[in-house]
Amino acid sequence: MAGIAREVLPANSKRALNKFLTEYDWDEQQFNHERLEELQKHGETRWSKDGYIILDDTITEKAGDEVPGVGHFYDHAEGDTVWGQDLIYAFYADDKTAYPLTFRLYEQHDDEDDDHDTKYDLAREIVTELEEEVGVPADTYLFDSWFAHDSGLPDHIESYDKDWIGPLRSNRQVTYAAEEIRVDALAERIDTTERDIEDDSYHIWTKKLPVSQLGDVKLVVAEKETDEDEENPVKYLATNKIDAPTEHVIRSYGMRWRIETFFEDSKQDLGLGDCEMQTDEGASRHWHLLMAAYSLVRLDPESSALGTVRSKASSLRANLEHSLKEAVYNLLSWVRDNDDRGVDDLMEEIDHLFVHSTADANVQS
Repeated sequence: MAGIAREVLPANSKRALNKFLTEYDWDEQQFNHERLEELQKHGETRWSKDGYIILDDTITEKAGDEVPGVGHFYDHAEGDTVWGQDLIYAFYADDKTAYPLTFRLYEQHDDEDDDHDTKYDLAREIVTELEEEVGVPADTYLFDSWFAHDSGLPDHIESYDKDWIGPLRSNRQVTYAAEEIRVDALAERIDTTERDIEDDSYHIWTKKLPVSQLGDVKLVVAEKETDEDEENPVKYLATNKIDAPTEHVIRSYGMRWRIETFFEDSKQDLGLGDCEMQTDEGASRHWHLLMAAYSLVRLDPESSALGTVRSKASSLRANLEHSLKEAVYNLLSWVRDNDDRGVDDLMEEIDHLFVHSTADANVQS
């Protein structure tokens, strides 16, 4: 935020930054839509029909009592209840890129207040925005078991002729052999088949079955083979893509991990949890600028000064650390293979590795 502010503010101070977030006249919703439009002008970040929209929420711990939406939330990452904010995000991902689309802040209310938005309401509101205002072409939504349970979200997604994939909780009821049983009870009645999907081995069973609150879905029971000291949980994946190959369902759901790396990058390096703004507008602007910063780092990574990207599924920090090590390795290799060259030649090689690459990236951006 401070870096962005330095480029647009007449003065450098904490007060100027605070005014930028709370008093300047700019529309953060319009800014977000323009950010997404800009990303579509570049091949490496342009979305496609084959991409995925991922819905998930994240908890950020807070110290203050007056920040918007603050309350006690259970944080699965911490395994405990924390004082913080709960943000519901939509995230785009495909084989070449990944970036946030939009978000909503969930605010707790008394159970007696029937008028407040639930997480389910906010998730459906996000889908409506993406389909009717933004126009994201991705065919498939991914979400966790929380959003697949009594949310109305799958029906809302289907109303836009889109597909969805999500896991079921182990206690969800399915109808099998004319009997309604828990989905985890299927393990005693089915025979799985071993299959290799990319670099992993799975024991898989799949069938079209009625599931409570979802109707007829394609149910995939998948148990991934792991080392003896690792947990080996069984996944119960459901999707309205009845005819989709089982490998496609499992591989597609694996894309959901991209939003986890976004949360990791945002909290560790982009200041998601550092903002203690006490106004709704200031906090919202901070989050929108954070998404812009993340998108700028994602934009055209192959031509950046730090070399190649290790993996789109890795965090930005891991990618940059790997690329920096790669650049240093290449430089040391050049020194080893050119021990008869002078300092001027070495400086020229450094200039080629970093300065010229940066200029090329700026021109393309």
